[in-house]
Amino acid sequence: MKYFIDMGDDYDRSYDKTYEAPVDKKDTAKVSKTKTNTTANTTKSSNEGSVTSVTEELDEKTGSEPAYEDIPEEDRGYEYYYGQLNDTEKAIYRAMYKSFSNIESGNSIPSSDDETMSKVAVSVKADHPEFFYVEEMGYVHYTLGGQIVKTTLSVTYADSRSMIETKRRMADEAADAIIATIPDGADEYTKVKCVYEQLIATTDYEINSPDNQNIISSLVNHRSVCAGYARAFQYILNRIGIPTTFVEGRSLITGEDHAWNMCTLSDGNYFVDVTWGDASYSGNGFEGEKVAGINYDYMLITTDELLRTHSINSIVEFPICDRMENNYFVREGLYFEFYDHDTIKAAFDRAYAEGRESISFKCANRDAYESVKDELIRNSGIFDMLNSQTTTVSYVEDEEQRTLCFWL
Repeated sequence: MKYFIDMGDDYDRSYDKTYEAPVDKKDTAKVSKTKTNTTANTTKSSNEGSVTSVTEELDEKTGSEPAYEDIPEEDRGYEYYYGQLNDTEKAIYRAMYKSFSNIESGNSIPSSDDETMSKVAVSVKADHPEFFYVEEMGYVHYTLGGQIVKTTLSVTYADSRSMIETKRRMADEAADAIIATIPDGADEYTKVKCVYEQLIATTDYEINSPDNQNIISSLVNHRSVCAGYARAFQYILNRIGIPTTFVEGRSLITGEDHAWNMCTLSDGNYFVDVTWGDASYSGNGFEGEKVAGINYDYMLITTDELLRTHSINSIVEFPICDRMENNYFVREGLYFEFYDHDTIKAAFDRAYAEGRESISFKCANRDAYESVKDELIRNSGIFDMLNSQTTTVSYVEDEEQRTLCFWL
């Protein structure tokens, strides 16, 4: 029987598309149409067919490329989802990885149920943003006497092999250009910050952008949605040795499916939402308001901060992220546990000296947040911080993240 796997690529989409399964010439097939919310995920079925006449032919399709275990770890990247799988799932993962890596279809894979196949397919795609060209996949069971004797992977690729190689080269060049902006000797925090800023600076949020579920949209086309931002961020950071994984869930503000990342630094794990750092995205609650070109509220944050506006909906478990040492506001001296006029004035002076258009800072708790708002906004103390004689000031506040952003 032939089945198609739900790969979960459906972030920031709001339309349906119908696909019709091609009839497998080896089987007498009944083909069903199913509507789905994803570009590549449809359940399809066909009747059982004889295996005796096709087994040898299929064995010849397994290829002669290196096995998964023979590929160096550094070439496979950071495989967080793989580490969460059981032995059976890992065996299927390795077979899928080999097929996608070699741009092959028809290879033998271990047999399992639909749920397991779907879980593993999602895991491979989540761990490997470099497989941007995998458009649709499924598997074919070959049976004899009612028993499954062989399963092969059926993969549809988005482009020809030559075009895939061309796009891969373009993506690598774009990634390398961003990496080149990182200062020599930079620490982990600075590397993450550079990639975060450069990706935002070179990408516009566009809901109907082509290839928007993969890295090509962000790195090559420079227009994407959350999945493209998150996969590109993951792709680049893993290239420079910072373990980064793909996280899926929902926005509690819009109610839509959403995607972001988790980074592992030397002191612990942090969440990062690059999409919500881009002012061209309006789904973070600031639509119609003046916002900074780059929003740092969601760069290297804790689980507690994330879950105020996001919900995680994943096939794997994620650790509690509770470190603050490398949070943007902490590292930049913009994190305040109480109102201190001199410290805040010094932060404004630094922003002016650096030629910034705005300054953002974060408060450690609700009491500190209200205290800062009282002094700066309700008591007009903000005008003591500004290097001008203006009588008006523009600002944005985020009560959930306890942040304030002022224009200079």
